[in-house]
Amino acid sequence: MTMTEAPPSEAAESSAAPLPAVGGLYDWLTTSDHKAIGRIWLRFGALSLLFFSVIGVLVSFERLDADAIDVFGGVNSYFQMWSLYRFGIVLMVAIPLFVGLATIIAPMQVGSTNIAFPRAALAAAWGYVLGSLITVISVLAGGGWGALDGVSGDEADAIRLTLLGTGMVMVSIILGTICIVTTVVSLRTSGMGLTKVPLFAWSMLVAGSVWVLTLPVAIANIAVLYIDLSGGAGLFVGAPNPSFDLYAQLAWILDQPAVYAAAVPVLGIAGSVIPVVAKGRQVSHEAMMILLGLAGLLAIGGWSQPFFGDERDTLVYIAFGVAAMVPVLASLGGNSATLVSGEAPVGIPPAHMIGVLGSMLLFLAATAAGALRVIDPLDLIGTTADTGVLNLVAVAAILGSLGGWWFWAPKTDGRLFSGIQGLGAMILLLLGGVLLGATDVIAGFVDTPDVLLASADDSLGDAMIVLSMIGSIVVLLGVLGALGAITLAYVKPGEAGDDPWGGHTLEWATATPPPAGNFAEPPARVRSEAPLLDETPGDEGGES
Repeated sequence: MTMTEAPPSEAAESSAAPLPAVGGLYDWLTTSDHKAIGRIWLRFGALSLLFFSVIGVLVSFERLDADAIDVFGGVNSYFQMWSLYRFGIVLMVAIPLFVGLATIIAPMQVGSTNIAFPRAALAAAWGYVLGSLITVISVLAGGGWGALDGVSGDEADAIRLTLLGTGMVMVSIILGTICIVTTVVSLRTSGMGLTKVPLFAWSMLVAGSVWVLTLPVAIANIAVLYIDLSGGAGLFVGAPNPSFDLYAQLAWILDQPAVYAAAVPVLGIAGSVIPVVAKGRQVSHEAMMILLGLAGLLAIGGWSQPFFGDERDTLVYIAFGVAAMVPVLASLGGNSATLVSGEAPVGIPPAHMIGVLGSMLLFLAATAAGALRVIDPLDLIGTTADTGVLNLVAVAAILGSLGGWWFWAPKTDGRLFSGIQGLGAMILLLLGGVLLGATDVIAGFVDTPDVLLASADDSLGDAMIVLSMIGSIVVLLGVLGALGAITLAYVKPGEAGDDPWGGHTLEWATATPPPAGNFAEPPARVRSEAPLLDETPGDEGGES
């Protein structure tokens, strides 16, 4: 305990002083404050979101006409950027945004003074930044995850660097996640059993456990690929020209069911935001926890690697694909019931409400498309439906994390973000996500190929490719709007109270911005999952 958390008396003394500014490079490299560490994840994740959104637009643009449009300078360069977008939007944007948000919020939600293993959390944050930079730079230098026209000696060197960067990102996610999971498991405040953990912290425990189980399998894949490219015996991909097999051995982490794990935390964010918007308790908190656990269980996908033996025609794969809809649909129903039973917002809805509800709808659409994809007679595997499911999951994760960021901005950044601009950005992301993902799924029904640059040979497929490109542009506009609002909040900071939304969980019992140690004094013994509601006179929802 003493290695990861300051004693309550010390926390109370340290919180009397304002949070020291983290300004110089030395401060960023040595801080042990979980809020500063989380901001490293969030800020670099936001920059990565902008970069990969632009890459997504360029990839969509080149798909319009493979013969007339040559954005990247050749089929192999197109494949490099196509695969960079896919790996980047999941491993360098969607998951890191959740890790950053949880690094800041989860310790406060469970009443801890800091995150577990803060030095390891800091190492994870900078490992993510460095690994992402290595990955992107190596791809731009000719690396990537294989090549459609064969791998030359020079390309092999750059590809090894890409694999190194990808592995660094995965290790950093695992390390940062272990710190969050340990905090939720072992640093909870007095009275907070696991059944009383707020849903966002619980969702990170669930999703983090899936990442810790899944990503080491991908790291083992990377180790084998690295050995092959370094002159090994061609253990799995076959030397000396592995070409597309490099990508195929790692693509399972971007495929269902493994890709669903990148969006599981949106269910927890919605479960923390919706009751506050409704000004009431979550309908059946324990049932929502069970649904989150089921969503995580159905997102474990290390067993489903088609490169080593195609599992996609087995009963287990089909069952996972169909059942994945159930917890998402039921969670959406539970949150809708909470809204109906509470006080519906009057007038323009808050941006964070649209963000979290929209993210759940996109996640539901992703699992529905995934259910169609596992039906063998439809023959959607290998078509643009693959990318459609990926994009629906990725935009759901991005929209959910931004909705959570808007909601917790007083605690993450010490200020409020623009509600109107945020609302517009959330709506654009929702519409863009639908266009970007659903149209690719529809194009898959006419056998539009996913990887190779080729015509759809069908007017419907061509129309869907155009709509998908429009969707990527709308997503980019939503990203620009969201990041513009965040930037504006720093240029013209507004007044942010300690609890502007009337929150229910312990992070809203802290000052804005939260001081070192988070709490001026240890929180009172927790009686339910919404301890601040328990303090409200006349509230009968808490446990005695």
